[in-house]
Amino acid sequence: MNHMTRRRRASQHSVKLVFAPLMTIEENILLAPLTTFKIGGPARFFVRVKNIDELREALAFAKEKNISFFILGGGSNILVRDEGFPGLVIKIEIGGIEEKDGLLIAGAGEEWDALVLYVVKKNLWGIENLSGIPGSVGAAPVQNIGAYGAELKETLSFVEAFDMSRGLIVRFSNAECGFGYRTSMFKKEPGRFCITSVELKLSKNGVPNLSYRDLQGLKNPSLLLVREAVLGIRAKKFPDLTQEGTAGSFFLNPIVSKEKTEELLRRFPQLLKFPAENGVKISLAWLLDRALKLKGTKRGSARLFERQPLVIAAKRGARAGDVRELAEFVASRMREELKIEIEPEVRIL
Repeated sequence: MNHMTRRRRASQHSVKLVFAPLMTIEENILLAPLTTFKIGGPARFFVRVKNIDELREALAFAKEKNISFFILGGGSNILVRDEGFPGLVIKIEIGGIEEKDGLLIAGAGEEWDALVLYVVKKNLWGIENLSGIPGSVGAAPVQNIGAYGAELKETLSFVEAFDMSRGLIVRFSNAECGFGYRTSMFKKEPGRFCITSVELKLSKNGVPNLSYRDLQGLKNPSLLLVREAVLGIRAKKFPDLTQEGTAGSFFLNPIVSKEKTEELLRRFPQLLKFPAENGVKISLAWLLDRALKLKGTKRGSARLFERQPLVIAAKRGARAGDVRELAEFVASRMREELKIEIEPEVRIL
């Protein structure tokens, strides 16, 4: 469909640009409804882009106005400040799913979980353990999303992105993406690349990944049963997004040295730990719950979720300030009492 015919109706505050005749850039658009936290003020300017040409025009607008810009996907991993964003928010809505040469290619604007369901119905193995993760396809490589014993890097073949500093389309192999624990080259160079599509290598002859302890009771499950089991686990650990706002796990599990791990195990023999590339990954949820007794801690209308303290849940009408205050309190307790620095997985805009 031609993007002229798909143009959205502008709000009463919108302004059509002379040098961007195929787009509508709106002003003072509230960002809260576009995030899973449902929190945050307005964007000074806002635009939806469905192809590379529109992305180029949006970036040209930001340059012309001499304002900053932010690339928005599904809004599942950000917290927008109460005062909003003073520049241009570019929402990526590049769609499309196709199979080519053994690869499945998906546009960055596709919904991630809808893609998982699509491939499960196609009887393709590889990303079923990543069911239920909110957000867009384009955001998935940035975080190297992972859950229940699986990570995106295990199935990703290539990423196509727009290099915003050079104005070129570039392709990155799996190795070139610099994947790590909830990170990537794209996360380390914010504002440089806008992911436009993702290519996955899936299999019709895969086997269930039951390495996660809550999945180990499944006996020779089908793809659909693995997906349903993962969705069931998530339902128990995360708030209902129709009732409360959240960005999922707010903090990263810390990776510490073997010496620090041994110190912690002497104090907390039941501490959950996992091997990691540069040390030992320890369960922050266990420490927040069992060691620091912080589960359920509140600041304003935000709290550490009762069933999973890595998660910050926010009641409707909560302020970004409530969430930030709670996150800073948790980080300070970890620093003061356990001498461990933790960092947010969620980006604050």
